Formats: sequence, structure tokens, C-alpha cells
Amino acid sequence: MTDPHAPDSAGHGDEALAFDDATIATLEALDTALDELREHDDSIPEWEFCEGFMTALLCTRREIAQDEWLPVLLGGDGEENDGVAPFASAGQRTRFLMHWLARESQVRTALQAQVDDLSDPRALEPAVLDWRGMLAALPPEALAEEPEPEPGPAPSYGQLWAMGFLAVVDIWDGDWAPPRDKDIAADMEDALGCIAVLTEDDHATPRYNLFDEQAPPSVSEQRMHDFGEAIFAAYDLHAIARALGPRVLPVLHPPKVGRNDPCPCGSGKKYKKCCGA
Repeated sequence: MTDPHAPDSAGHGDEALAFDDATIATLEALDTALDELREHDDSIPEWEFCEGFMTALLCTRREIAQDEWLPVLLGGDGEENDGVAPFASAGQRTRFLMHWLARESQVRTALQAQVDDLSDPRALEPAVLDWRGMLAALPPEALAEEPEPEPGPAPSYGQLWAMGFLAVVDIWDGDWAPPRDKDIAADMEDALGCIAVLTEDDHATPRYNLFDEQAPPSVSEQRMHDFGEAIFAAYDLHAIARALGPRVLPVLHPPKVGRNDPCPCGSGKKYKKCCGA
């Protein structure tokens, strides 16, 4: 079967920035907000990581509140700076969350769609970048002007998205604990395994450049296949979460109290003459 996420004969990827103008504006606004935060904190993640994080939140069995996930993703406990940390102002925080909710709505709608082929326009389309392809497309003089690169190669295609997704799984591991049903537990394990594959580097022979088709290739055919499998895995995990619902903690029943035992309320009377009367 032809991989629905493989580039076509012209070298284009189905997922390569095929967004409408409104989505592009939303993503650019989010990226700009993260750049502003990164000026004061270089640990702020790239949007691709955040998008994987967002997708996993939507695939979690319970709805994780904004005040719970936001400090985990961007830092700041909300107690400083009038409760808007790590943002510089309440307005900056509001703008970021407004665009976050807009993108979240798009991702949720895609996950809820019944799709059999990733070329379906309703299919989930993660906002990921071919980082290696972008660098390969830069002319030598532009590369010389780039700041000192981070140690190691640029991220492989989809790598940051997968890392963001699995960060949610690790942090809220209780909500991602496998159910007792062995078949569903096995399906969850397989799906998470498909996403985990993307956290590894793409060492296969590159065939496509998803940033600039005229530039040297940067993404392997195997990577394109693995990326498609990871998207289908997100669909599976979303469906499982919706079917199972939030985890229900077992009800702890109080120990039985004999009628002649001291009443557990602490009155000093026998149970039969107090709460058990």
C-alpha cells in the first residue's frame, strides 16, 4: 500500500505546510510568543514540541486543566508577576492562550474525524518542520551568519513532536496507565511504540527535502512511513481514551465496626449507643 504521507512524484509531502492562511497565522503567532519567552528563558521549547504536547493532552483519559499543564510546559508557577508567569503580562498570556485554543480546536477536530487515509483533508496534520532540510537549503553565506549551533545534529523529522507527546505520557503517567483489558493495553503499548520510534534519529538514506524540494534530501522514506504510523497511533490513543474515560479510583470502604466497639466518631461511647443507634 502506498504510504499516504510519502511525498508525491514532485517531491512534495502531503503534510508539508499545507495549512490555510488562518492556521498559518495562528502558528506564527504561537511561534512568535515562544520566541519572546525564549529571550528570557532558553529552556522554552519550540512549537513543534508544544504541538506534540497538545496532541497528547487531547489523547489523555481525563481533561488536564490549563493551570496544571501550562506551568509544566512553559515554567512559572503562577504565583509571581500577578499570576501570569512566565509571561511578561496578562495580555501576553491571554494572547498565547487564545491562539493555543484555536490550534487545539483544530487538532481536536482532526482527531475526532473518521479518516482511513492521511491524504484526507480532515486528517491530523501536525505542524512539524524539516529542520535538517531547512539547514540543507541555506546557502553557505547564510550558514556562516547563523549563531553557534547546538551540539549534535538538528532534530530529525517529527522528533520534537514525538518528544512533546511522550512528555505528557511520562508526566501524567497515572492517567496513561494501561487498563486491565489486555487487548486494549496491548493496543496502547503498540501505539505509544509507534510514536516513540520518532524520538530516534533518522539514520536511513535521505530521499526527500520537505522544506525545499530543490535542496539536498534530508528525510528518509522510512521516516515518512514512521511519521504516518505515528499519526495513526495518535488516532488510536485518542479513541481508546474516549472509550475508557477518566480513571476511577477504587472506593475504600471503612472497616466494619462491631456494635460494642468504641464509636469511630471519638465520642467515647459504644457504637450501638452512638452513631450506630
